[in-house]
Amino acid sequence: MKLSLRSPKQVKNTASASKSTTVTGAEARSPAPAPVSRARTPAPLTVPTPPPVVAPASEVEHAAAPARPTGQVIGQVLPIYFVGDESHSMRGDPIAAVNQGLVELRDEVAKHPLIGKKVRFGIITFADTAETRLELAELCEELLLPTLSPRGRGTSYASAFEALRHTIPADVALLKVGGFQVHRPAVFFLSDGQPTEKEAKWRECLAQLQDPTFKERPNILAFGVGDADPKVIQQLASSPTHAFMMREGGSTAGAIAEFAASMLNSMVSSAERLDRGGQTLEFVKPEGFVQLDAPLV
Repeated sequence: MKLSLRSPKQVKNTASASKSTTVTGAEARSPAPAPVSRARTPAPLTVPTPPPVVAPASEVEHAAAPARPTGQVIGQVLPIYFVGDESHSMRGDPIAAVNQGLVELRDEVAKHPLIGKKVRFGIITFADTAETRLELAELCEELLLPTLSPRGRGTSYASAFEALRHTIPADVALLKVGGFQVHRPAVFFLSDGQPTEKEAKWRECLAQLQDPTFKERPNILAFGVGDADPKVIQQLASSPTHAFMMREGGSTAGAIAEFAASMLNSMVSSAERLDRGGQTLEFVKPEGFVQLDAPLV
């Protein structure tokens, strides 16, 4: 499945050395028969001021790194955000499966160096409120991942959408300042429950995130597990074909493991496509899920 992305100045010092001037005192004359000479007093010497020593530019500025020319492009990247439910209902095996899936995703990077080159990854979780658990970063084996744990009793979809709406533009701006061209961000949204705030609130926040005038609006892939409402999950996705629900009767923890594998495989495929000059996000559908634009089976 493909988603559209869219010298130093030389200082002159002139030092003039002044010659010492000898001042001769007038000889005293006396009516006495023998003239008496008065001793000459030497004037103080003026010592020339030596010119200052100017170090060569190479010695003064050797530590300065060459500046990157303004506007130079050093690469293209795809920001991917995992937005995950961290509410109390995720306790036990589901949250453990999320943590394990994130660790496996990071560890797989060594096998797929293009991910580190082409993808930036961030984590935002939500419960009563949303929290940025991992700021957008380059994926590498040394990346320190957060350990997610259930918190709160609420499941605020609105807080997650608000966090994305404020975080994405700032992240994109930083990447551009760093010399990167940025493809349209992608969001992998996962929840095991229904939103606990009023429907009007999360719908308004979602509309702001998906507003066509919002230049950095992301592609949202929505995944429901456990008690999530398929009808709500379908409305969260950027396209009806990007909404998925775990198969009825399946294991929530097992479905989450498949979701994590799908996110990794999508990163690998997308990084390879971008490296070839492609402009799309390559999405790999997870096992154990049904696509919500088709009848549930």
